[in-house]
Amino acid sequence: MGQRCAKASLARWGSLATVGLIAVSLAGAAQSFGQALRPDAVFTISGRVLLLAADDNSAAVTTEVKRACARRIVVWTAPERRSTSVKPGILGCSGDGISRLAVGGGRVAWIEQGGGNNLEMSLMTASLGGRTMKQLEFVTNGDRAGADPAGDWVGQLFGAGSLLAYNSWTQVCDKPADQECGEKDPRLRLTNQKLLRIASGRRVVVTRGTDAYPLTAVGGGRLAVEAAGAVTIRAASGAKVATVPAVAGSARAVTLSKTRLAIERTLMLDLYNPGTGAAEKSLRLGAAASLQLADVTSKLALLRGPHRLVLVRLSDGRRLSFPLRPRAAATLAGGRLTRAGLFYAYNTRSTLRPGRIVFEPMGKLLARF
Repeated sequence: MGQRCAKASLARWGSLATVGLIAVSLAGAAQSFGQALRPDAVFTISGRVLLLAADDNSAAVTTEVKRACARRIVVWTAPERRSTSVKPGILGCSGDGISRLAVGGGRVAWIEQGGGNNLEMSLMTASLGGRTMKQLEFVTNGDRAGADPAGDWVGQLFGAGSLLAYNSWTQVCDKPADQECGEKDPRLRLTNQKLLRIASGRRVVVTRGTDAYPLTAVGGGRLAVEAAGAVTIRAASGAKVATVPAVAGSARAVTLSKTRLAIERTLMLDLYNPGTGAAEKSLRLGAAASLQLADVTSKLALLRGPHRLVLVRLSDGRRLSFPLRPRAAATLAGGRLTRAGLFYAYNTRSTLRPGRIVFEPMGKLLARF
């Protein structure tokens, strides 16, 4: 299975897919987008949701369906009643599936993987409207049946606002030719690190070397790279904007928006100015300290656990456990916070349309506090 096969399998997006029906709750009056009283929108999908990504008021999910290709990518723009869907490439269909998913810059991007002795990885992208679809990267390494991670990799795929970005790199095993390196082998080293943007369906190298890896967040037209506890903010051009030096307490997660750089530490959520790197405030996470920081906006941060979502109001640190729909916690497939509002996805027991994406606009989120 190789690059030629993967390219041959690319399918044109369908037009308006019949993968979902929208159901709108009766509570509240229909008002303009983003106002507090707008009812939640619930989109129903013919497939189980596996991954969720979102930007502004658009969400993308990967799904499993009982068809020739067992997987689909579905893109929904809330609160519309229609969606588009795509059958992924050959690795996404018959391989291991899709490992990363992101939305940004008016496009959706994902990483497919599969293979036999070698791990094959393919980076794919398509416009949200579904009119173009491309394979941007195809790399291989030995980290499958061969259990040797040496070779080429792509990963750290993130999207927000005008940006879609990712890393590519090579792992080299510094052992004799008749020996191999295993995971976390001290003789395994990284080289050829690149930080890349996806612009108009093309890959653009932003920067290279140790300062390019690993990408940890994008937002507000900027990119965040975290290494050894220090976080460097770069413009889309690659120019260095600001640096937050390493401090006591490792960076468990990093998120970025136009006005906020948020770094989750063991017990605290530290907020910085993304344009200068200056510290602004630290908020105690309390009982939510075990959750993972997922997103940040100018006013809220989202913490995510396997079965719950918690919102943090940045003005005073007040936390709110978001009330999920009935039975959603048990099958929660993801949650994302954008400037437009909150998306989360889960699965039901329905045999025809088990997947659900729920959207609550920002005005209503803020009114909950």
